[in-house]
Amino acid sequence: MNNELLHHLEQRINAAVEEISTLRQRISELEMQNYELSEERDEIKSQLSQHTEQQTNWENSLNQMLSKLNQLD
Repeated sequence: MNNELLHHLEQRINAAVEEISTLRQRISELEMQNYELSEERDEIKSQLSQHTEQQTNWENSLNQMLSKLNQLD
C-alpha cells in the first residue's frame, strides 16, 4: 500500500514538474512576444510623432502662405 501511494505521488510530482516546465516555456514565449510588440509599438509611436510633426509643419506653411495672400488683397 505504501509503495502504491509513493508511486502515485511520484507520478503526480513528475506531472507537476512537466507542467511547470511547459508553463515556463510559455512564459518565455509570451515575454518574447511582448518584447517584439513593445518594439513595434515604439516604432509606430515614433512614426506617428514624425507624421504629426510633418502635418503641423505643412499646416503652418499653408497658414503663412494664406496670410501672405491675404496681405496682398
